[in-house]
Order: sequence, then C-alpha cells, then structure tokens
Amino acid sequence: MKTYPQLFHKLFCTPLMLHAPVRSTFESTLLQRMFGDATQIALPVAAAVPVAEDPRSPRITRIYQRYGAVAVIKIDGVIDKRISEFDMDCYGGVDLADVDTALAQAASDPRVETIVLDIHSPGGSVIGVAETYTRIKSLAETKEVHAYINAMACSAGYYLAAAADQISAAPSAIVGSIGVYCAILDASEYYAQLGVKMQVMKAGAFKTMGSEFRPLTTEETDLLQVGVDANYAAFKAACTDLRDIADSTMQGQWFPASEAFDLNLVDALTGATLDEYVSALLLQ
Repeated sequence: MKTYPQLFHKLFCTPLMLHAPVRSTFESTLLQRMFGDATQIALPVAAAVPVAEDPRSPRITRIYQRYGAVAVIKIDGVIDKRISEFDMDCYGGVDLADVDTALAQAASDPRVETIVLDIHSPGGSVIGVAETYTRIKSLAETKEVHAYINAMACSAGYYLAAAADQISAAPSAIVGSIGVYCAILDASEYYAQLGVKMQVMKAGAFKTMGSEFRPLTTEETDLLQVGVDANYAAFKAACTDLRDIADSTMQGQWFPASEAFDLNLVDALTGATLDEYVSALLLQ
C-alpha cells in the first residue's frame, strides 16, 4: 500500500493556504489510494520517473520564458516547496524552489525590464510562500512586476500575486481565499474498527502531536492555533502592504475578479490572453 508520506503530511499535519474545495479533491483521492482497493486504482510507479542529470534545469525551462524585455514566470498548480519528481507526477504543482530560481534569473538578466507572474493556482502549503513573496517584492524595487490571472489565484496563489506592482485578472477569474487552516486527520476510530492499536514510546510532550492514530489534546489544539493565527496575520499584512483591503474581505472567501476589483483585490480587469498581455507590455 502506498502511503504518499509527503502529500499526507502536507494535507493533514501542516498549516495550509489552499482553496478549500481543491483540498477536498486531493484529500478524497489520497485517502482512496491509501485505504481503497489497490486493485482498482492505477498508482504511479516511482521507478518509471526519468532522472535528468540536472533535474532543476528542465523544471525552470517549463516555468520561465523571456520575450524581449518581458520575462514570464508560470505559477501553475498547487504551491509547495521542494517537490520531488515523484510528487510532481502524483499531483502536479509548482515548486517554490523553482520559482525562486526563476525570479533570480529575471533579476540578474539586464535584458529583462518587466516580469509577468502567470498565476493559476488554488494555493497550497504555507512553507516558503512568505520568502518567495519577499523575493518578488525585492524584485519589484528594480523591475516592474505584473500578476496575470485568467482563471484562479487563491490563498497562497493570491499571497504571491499581492507582491506585484499590478494585479490584472479576467473578470470571471477567481481570486482571494485569504486565510490559513490546519486539518489534522483523526483515524483512531477507523483503526479501532480494524482492531489495530498503536503502541508508542516517545520523549517530548508534543512528539506525537498530529498523529492520525489519536485525537489532539486541548493543549495541542491551542498550540497549533497559535501557528495558524501567526501565518494568517502575516498573510493579511502582505495583502494590505500595497493595497487597501478591508479585513472583512480577508476571511477566507473568494470572489470573481469583477467583484474583487471593487474590493481592491485586483488592480485591473483584462480579457487579454497571456500572449496579448505580454505583447501590450512589449509595445509600451
């Protein structure tokens, strides 16, 4: 039985900045693969994943392109940090380590005057997002940065967009979902039905916190809530650094860009394709 430890850990053991309906899809698929009938599920084979001599280079090529003085960085899929090729095959996503490399490449290229972040993401993990946001903010001090959204930029996806000088979105695009949550799986009743008991020897009061074989204690819940609240405060501060956004707009809800424009989540509405958007920048 495959356990997909990294994805399980992300979904059930760490704070998330992820559009909730998308998380539900990943959760149901993961649990089916872990506990369903393995004979009915086609699982990816790790050995079938080719390993390049320099695995990072082709990944940068996939997300970074330069068109004259404009560089385009694609942030497409669930956001995470240091995604393996195996995990990439399982659930796709964008690796913030790759985005950081692409940002550095754009920053060091004297030919690049403008950067377009082509964002299509429901969000993802908290880890690495604040640091990449800071990199984008730093880049915006010397070069013009646009966030282009023609489908979705929610949660961590919007967090990154907030660092741009301008956020342009298609009227029907979905943006927002500014919030943080941590979902801990309690499978203790399931294990009990199977007649399975977990015996644990531990050192450290919180060492098994978040384990699926037992519920959280009140003290553990409070401790995790502190971390969620801290990440939420940082998220809201990032969103309001360049834009006047009401606190009532940052309660986890999402909006069509046509409505988000009036709420200052979006700076401009555009029906342009990415090619048209980049072409217009090149003509400026």
